[in-house]
This record gives sequence, C-alpha cells and structure tokens, in this order.
Amino acid sequence: MVESVISLFKTFGADPVIVVTGHCHGQLTAKIENAGGIPVFNPDYAQGMFSSICTGLKAVPKNAKGFFLIPVDIPAVRPGTLESLFSVFQSHPDKLIIPRFETQPGHPPLIPARVIPRILAHGRDGILRDILLDDPERIVRLPVFDRGILMDSDTPRAYEAVKNKVKNLDIPDTEECLSIIDKELANAPDVPVHLKKVATVAQKLGRAAAESIPCLNLDLICSAALLHDIKRNEKHHAEKGGMFLKSLGFGAVARIVQNHMTLTPGPVLDETQIVYFADKLCEKDRVNLDYPIRFIHKIKTHPHAEKEIRFRLETAQHIHARIEAAAGRSVRQILEQ
Repeated sequence: MVESVISLFKTFGADPVIVVTGHCHGQLTAKIENAGGIPVFNPDYAQGMFSSICTGLKAVPKNAKGFFLIPVDIPAVRPGTLESLFSVFQSHPDKLIIPRFETQPGHPPLIPARVIPRILAHGRDGILRDILLDDPERIVRLPVFDRGILMDSDTPRAYEAVKNKVKNLDIPDTEECLSIIDKELANAPDVPVHLKKVATVAQKLGRAAAESIPCLNLDLICSAALLHDIKRNEKHHAEKGGMFLKSLGFGAVARIVQNHMTLTPGPVLDETQIVYFADKLCEKDRVNLDYPIRFIHKIKTHPHAEKEIRFRLETAQHIHARIEAAAGRSVRQILEQ
C-alpha cells in the first residue's frame, strides 16, 4: 500500500512525498526510499495520528504553498482526482480543497500552507478536522467521480475491496458510473433508462461469452455500456463521450464509447464488440431481437446513409454470430436466462 500511495503522488508530480512512520518503521524505511518517498519517523506514534501529522508537517519545505494529506491505507485514489484538486487550488491557493464523492468527503484534502502553524500550535492533542473546518468561507468541496477517496483498508474485507479497486483504477465502478450519469444527464431522463438496459444486456452477453473467452473484462463491459451515451445530447456524441471519459482517466472505457456507433471488429470477440451489439439490440428501454428490421427501416428513412447503415447491420450480425459461437447457445437463450 505504501508503495502504491507513493507512486500515486510521484506520478502526479508531488515533491517531496513525505511518509511518516511509526510501528514497524524499520521494515518500511527501505521500501519507502526505494519507491521515491522520504521516511520520517514519529517516535510518539502511539499518541495517535495527529502526532504523526505534526511530525510530517515539520518536514514540509518552507516554500510549499500547500500539501496533500492521506492515510497510507487509502491507496485507490486516481491521479486524475489529484489533478482536479490541484487545478482548483491553483485558482484558490488560500482555500482548503476537499474531494467529495456524492455527499461524502474523502481523502486526500489539499491543504494550504497557511494552516500549518495553526496545526503545529495545537501540539500533540489537536483534532485536525476542527482546525481545518473552522473557516467555512475558505473551503471548497470538490465533487469527483472517484469512490476510492472513501475506501480505506481497516478490515480484511475492506482491504480486498481496495485491492480490486486498485487493479481496475481506469474503470469506473457502477456507483461511479451512476454518479456520472446523474450529473451529465440530469436533463435527459430517457437516456439513463436506455443506458441501464444496455448494461444489463451487455453483462448477460459478456458472462455467457466469458465461459469460453475468460479474458473478457466484465467490469469494463458494464462500465462502458452504462456510459456509452453519456454525451447523447451533443453532436458526434460517441467521440465527445470518449473525450470526456478520457479526461476523467477512464481510457479503456473511453475507447469503447468512441467506437459504439461504428466499429470494424477485430479478429477476436472483445468488450467493445459486446457493448456495440448490446446497444444495437436495445431500443430505449426494451430489447428487440429483430434488430435487422430496424436497420432496414432506417435505410428507407435515411437513403443517403444506406452504405453506413448496412455496414453497422453487418457488423452487428457478425458479432451476433461470434457471441453465439462463444456461448454455445443463441442470444435469445442467453437473454432469457
């Protein structure tokens, strides 16, 4: 965990990365230094976390304008979250910037250097929260699509959840996807209904295909399906959606979203093809297995785009056959289970 947290801040560009040690400091020092951090030992660690915070602050460079603060057991924060906090801090260097997922504040806050003397003045028995929050006018609570800011490793179950989160940092989980949908599509209630239906269909198809193609990432399929129309109300929505998601650090999802309208399938069935096909099966909030009829109707109403529409239909039918071959049963059977 300590290596992951150091890597997070080194990737962002924070310098120095100060790690306050206490219990087991002898085992951690070399690990911290090898990862690029600076270990600072707090001999009074038994007095509690505030004493360690004070120890760390004494090592902060005098010319620092601010500092991030994070417990080492919260390693599943995305680099993009740090970028968002820092961007706001650059415009408001005297303010405390606190990341927030939905209604819950999390780590790491970006704290202005002006607060350091006040923290240190409280000695070893201060309460950091009270010190930081006593000036509401100089606090920015920044919404982020990053549930990792709330995820600590206090229990074995929580630790396993954090490990899984770290493995898929570039894939938003379902709660994060729904948070993005709520914000970006607040004025388009019909679109989220379609997104959720496509996600349900894509998950069923993905699970069935994974029986013979175990490398399929079902989390990626679900997230991409939930977000494929996130910029539906904008021109060139697939491209715009991909750009938006890439800016959030969701590169793998962004690539699928960019290709969900027109796709040239690769040699092997993958997540992009499954999301593409699930989208073609769904009309608003219902599944239509007779999707070729819909494409033929589109050709009649948009004859100038016949070549493109026929290509999309042929692509869907090609993927349809691949899914059935991988699953060993029909798409109808897969969706009815």
